[in-house]
Amino acid sequence: MSAERPAGERCVVRRGLRAWLAPGIQLADVAPGGDPDRLLTRPDCEMVKLQQKVAVGVLTTPAGRLYIKRYNVFAWRVALGNVWRRSPALGAWRAAHVLGARGFATPEPLGAVEVRRAGILEKSCFVTREVPAARTADQRWQAIVADPDGVRRRAGRRALARALGDLFRRLHAAGVYHNDLKDVNVLVDGPVGAPRCVLLDLERVRTLRRVGHRRRVKNLMQLARTLGPQASATDRLRFLAAYLGPDGARAERRKWVGAVGRAAARKGAGRLAGVGGSPPRVSCTVIAQDEERMIEGCLASVAWCDELVVVDGGSSDRTVAVARRFTDRVLFHAWPGHRAQKQFALDAASGEWVLNLDADERVSPELATEIRRVLARVPAHVGGFAVPRLVAYLGRWWYRGGWYPRPIVRLVRRSATRWGGTDPHERAEVTGDVRSLRAPIIHYTYRDISDHLRSINRLTTVAAAGRAGRRVGLPQLVLEPLWRFVRAYLVTRGAADGFAGLFVAGTGAFYVFLRAAKVWELQVHAAAASAKRGDGRRRAPASS
Repeated sequence: MSAERPAGERCVVRRGLRAWLAPGIQLADVAPGGDPDRLLTRPDCEMVKLQQKVAVGVLTTPAGRLYIKRYNVFAWRVALGNVWRRSPALGAWRAAHVLGARGFATPEPLGAVEVRRAGILEKSCFVTREVPAARTADQRWQAIVADPDGVRRRAGRRALARALGDLFRRLHAAGVYHNDLKDVNVLVDGPVGAPRCVLLDLERVRTLRRVGHRRRVKNLMQLARTLGPQASATDRLRFLAAYLGPDGARAERRKWVGAVGRAAARKGAGRLAGVGGSPPRVSCTVIAQDEERMIEGCLASVAWCDELVVVDGGSSDRTVAVARRFTDRVLFHAWPGHRAQKQFALDAASGEWVLNLDADERVSPELATEIRRVLARVPAHVGGFAVPRLVAYLGRWWYRGGWYPRPIVRLVRRSATRWGGTDPHERAEVTGDVRSLRAPIIHYTYRDISDHLRSINRLTTVAAAGRAGRRVGLPQLVLEPLWRFVRAYLVTRGAADGFAGLFVAGTGAFYVFLRAAKVWELQVHAAAASAKRGDGRRRAPASS
C-alpha cells in the first residue's frame, strides 16, 4: 500500500498503544480508557460478525453511529507475523485514504488502534462511521428482486449490475487489488437507478503497478460465486460488459465467462453440496424478571425464530412492555426457581425445536446461521445441541480464564427434553444424542465488579441451599477454591488478561469458598435449632 497519509492525521502514542485519528476525533471516541474493546463489548453494541478471525459491531456513541472492527490475534504465528508488518487496522486506515484519493468510496475512517507488547501485536481495531441507509450488495440485490414494480425491478437490476462491473473495472485500471471482492464486502447506497458502491474489508486492499490477469479473474470469480447465483445470465453479461468497457467484443466476453467459470469450478471442487430441505419450526424461550435493560437486545437477536416465548416472574420495571414489542407470547408465572421456570417455558413452546436463552444473552449472527443449517438436516436420533458461551465483561471477550467455551445444552428437541439439575445450575436433560455447535452465544454476565459481587452472594445462597447436609471440611474450604484459582489463572491462561484475569480467577475461587462457608453456616443453624428443640422437650413440664 502506498505511504500516502491524510491531511490532519493525528497519531497518539501511549504505553503499548498507538492510535491514528481523523481530525476532530479523540482517543476516547474510538478507545475509551485506551481500549477499543470497551466499545465492542458493550451490551448496546449490535454484533454484526463474531468469528474466530474478526469481530464487527455497530453502536451509537457521542461521536455518532460507529462500526468497530476487531482483528482477533490469538495464534502466535499471526502475532509474530505482525512484528515486521503493519497491523490489519493500520492497513485498513491507510487503504481508506489511498482509495479516497483515487476516487473510490469507503466508510469514513475515524481511527485505527493497535496494542503491542514487546513489539508483538495483541489488539488491532479499525473504527469507521456508519454509511447511512447502505446495504451489502447481496441485500440490495434481494430487495430489488422482491420489488413488486416490474419496471423499477428491471431498472434496478440493470443499474446495479452495471455499477458493480464499473467498480471492478475502475479498481483494476487504477492498479487496486482487493483480495476478497465478494458481495458482502461491497456496500450499496443511493437511488435504485443510480447506485453508489462503497468498499469494505479495506485491510485486504493492495495497490500495484498492474493487476494481472490471474488476480482479475479471481476478483470476478469471487463475485460470481456469491452474488452470481442470484443473478440471471443477462445480469451477469451486463456486469461483464460494464467491466470490459465499450471495447469489449462478444468474443472477449465469451473468453472471460469461460475463465471465471473454470476458476469457480476449481474453487468449489471437493466441497460437499448443501443438503436441501426445510428447517423445522424453532421456538425461543426466555425467562426474565426485571430485565428491562437487557431483554431488548436478547429478543432482537432471535427475531428470526418462528416463535418467541417470554416468561416473566413478576417484573417491577418495563420488562414486559419491552418484550411485547417482539412477541404476543409474554406469559406471567410467579418465580418458582430457575429449573421450574425454564420447564414452564419449555412446556409453553410449540416448536419442534426450542432454543433457550437468558435475558442477558444474545445469539451471534454466525450461531443463527449455523442453527438453521443444522436443523435442515438433523437426524431423528439427535435430541439436542450444546452451544459455547462467550462472555463479554470488563471490556473484553473472555476466551481465557476457563469461561470459554464451556458448552451448555441450549437447543433441544422439545419432546425429548426436561429441565433438571439444582438451582441455580439447572440443566436440560435430553433423550438422544447431543451434538456440538461451533458459533457462540454472547453472554453479558455482569454490568461491573459490584454487580459481579452481588451476583456471587445471591447465587451462592441458592447453591448452598441445594447442598444443605453435605459435609464441609478442609477440601471444600481450602483445596477446592485453591484449585479453582490455579485452573483459571494458570491452566486456562487467565494471567494473560492482566489484572482482569487475576480478578476473575480470584472471584471464581471466592465463589467456591463462599458456597462452602454458607453450607457450613446452614449446618450450624440446623444443629442449633435441633439442640433447642431437644432442650425444649427435656424441659417440658410433666402433665398433671
